[in-house]
Amino acid sequence: MMREKLNVYEAVQVRLDKIFSDFDNVYVSFSGGKDSGVLLNLCIDYIRRHRLKRKLGVFHMDYEVQYRETTSYVDRVLSSNSDILEVYR
Repeated sequence: MMREKLNVYEAVQVRLDKIFSDFDNVYVSFSGGKDSGVLLNLCIDYIRRHRLKRKLGVFHMDYEVQYRETTSYVDRVLSSNSDILEVYR
């Protein structure tokens, strides 16, 4: 049987379907870097698009030596999504 080829975004959506349907609590680590930023934004978009009535746990460690713009980005993302994020610092 031939499997349909998915692009990266479609494959992530399939994986997020599985994660958010199988687990009561979902947590991501967010450093403010590009990789964790993409993951966090994919999860936020998924929760909003599917109108899930749940929070996403976010672990963020402030190293106190980050670039000012990174800290600003982290604060902006976390505060603008505070309705669906449960942040642990």
